[in-house]
Amino acid sequence: MLHSAATAICTDAEDVALRAAAAMHAAGEHERLDAVARLAAETDTEESELRVLVAAREHLAMDVSYCSRLTATEQVIQRVHGDALSFGLQAGTRRPLQSTYCQRVIDGRLPNLVADARHDGRTQHLNPAIGAYIGVAVRLSDGRLHGTLSCASRAAAPWLGARDVAFMRVLARMLAHELERDELQRAAQRHSSQMIALGALFAGLDARDSYTGRHSEAVVALAEQVSRELGVPESVVEEVRQVALLHDIGKIGIPDAILGKQGPLDDAEWKVMHTHPVIGARIVSSIATLAHLAPAVRAEHERCDGKGYPDALTRGQIPLASRITFACDAYHAMISARPYRSEPLRAAAAAAEMHANAGTQFDQDVVAALLQIMERAAA
Repeated sequence: MLHSAATAICTDAEDVALRAAAAMHAAGEHERLDAVARLAAETDTEESELRVLVAAREHLAMDVSYCSRLTATEQVIQRVHGDALSFGLQAGTRRPLQSTYCQRVIDGRLPNLVADARHDGRTQHLNPAIGAYIGVAVRLSDGRLHGTLSCASRAAAPWLGARDVAFMRVLARMLAHELERDELQRAAQRHSSQMIALGALFAGLDARDSYTGRHSEAVVALAEQVSRELGVPESVVEEVRQVALLHDIGKIGIPDAILGKQGPLDDAEWKVMHTHPVIGARIVSSIATLAHLAPAVRAEHERCDGKGYPDALTRGQIPLASRITFACDAYHAMISARPYRSEPLRAAAAAAEMHANAGTQFDQDVVAALLQIMERAAA
């Protein structure tokens, strides 16, 4: 008798809780619109992310909301709002993808909404704390999948429907916008730091050897033209510009007697001169914002036939930025007056030299693009 009464009381309490949640959920469409408007006006990324989670949890009357990032093998919880501990969730939690609701929603094995998870054969073997789940993909504007925006409750949520999934998708788009804005801001900060470091290094090189500074500027301009002629993405063009600017930075470590010598270098002096890519890579790798350029700076004098220095790399092993810079560096050196060279070559003779060495010393595609540019300039 007492057991029956207790069961009835518990059942009544659950019904009251369900009715209260349903009533909260049905508070009105205008409140959702107000929440979306406030989110759109928010300019602080962290605050916006939190507001998205608050809006999702409160307007859907769920116990917890969370956003996650998906890697190739894991779901990483990034931020949580609500009763996270009941579901084993906290920021930084990592779970194998195959054991998550989110992965199953992404790959189509589960719908976006599972209103009664404990009585759904597709989810009974997953997180036992979840009584209801709703989740949507968070995709960036270029189509990349970042992760998911999800809500869960301990009890079933029969009040949820298609309009709630649509609301979650709106929130997911706003979350993606904030993530992209943050990504752009970070990229801008990195670029600014790179420009400061590049400027300082180049100023040091120019002060040490004004010819090398002027030469590097000319190589940058030519390398950028060749990159665009090859049709590479803008991010690669920028990398080529930076490598071209830094390709001779290692000459800071070459003795003045060699760097400024009038007349040809002897074998011993050339051996010292050939160390400048290694010195340059060491300098660049020591600067956090430029360290990713070090391999290309080191490889700037590698040849496609494997007879270059310092590592005797072949074409497929040489970064594209190095191959472009090497060809432009060589061409400009041929047509310039240098301390240890006699007379510069005429443009036609330099072009013939580049053509003769395409495929062995230089990348054939790069040489073809370079010579096209030279022909158009001469026309």
